[in-house]
Amino acid sequence: MRVKQHIPKELRYSMKDFNNEFPNDSACLEYVKEQRWPSGVTHCAKCKMDRKHYRVGNRTAYACDHCGNHIYPLVGTIFEKSSTSLRLWFYAMYLMCSTRCGISAKQIQRETGVTYKTAWRMFRQIRTLLSEGDLQLEGPSVEIDETYYGGKRKYGTGRPMRVSS
Repeated sequence: MRVKQHIPKELRYSMKDFNNEFPNDSACLEYVKEQRWPSGVTHCAKCKMDRKHYRVGNRTAYACDHCGNHIYPLVGTIFEKSSTSLRLWFYAMYLMCSTRCGISAKQIQRETGVTYKTAWRMFRQIRTLLSEGDLQLEGPSVEIDETYYGGKRKYGTGRPMRVSS
């Protein structure tokens, strides 16, 4: 008996697809650049014209083909001033978006091999990015550690219930 997939074939995105699309940091940087400036054409502050920009060596900078003025695609993004590899950032985003019931910062730490502090920062940055403006799906996020709901406790044991107003 064959199990029917609920996700249409054209919308499926597997780990294999992720590895093919983003094999290294250069591919991730190129993706960010293309999202911000399609075809690498943007306004050059020095030339005062729209010009094509090309990658500068192994840096995260692109230079104007006419005057050599540099632009940085990571400025103004969650990746700015991060020493964590772009591929790890993209992998963490893939994990957060591909799991049905969510993922914790501890799981990101285990999957990516970074420290917990780094995983927590990445988790927080990605989560705030996903909850901004039009991308917010259901409403404000609420985190609850422990909740008592209902009437009186049997036998009066345990912590007393507090009524919050």
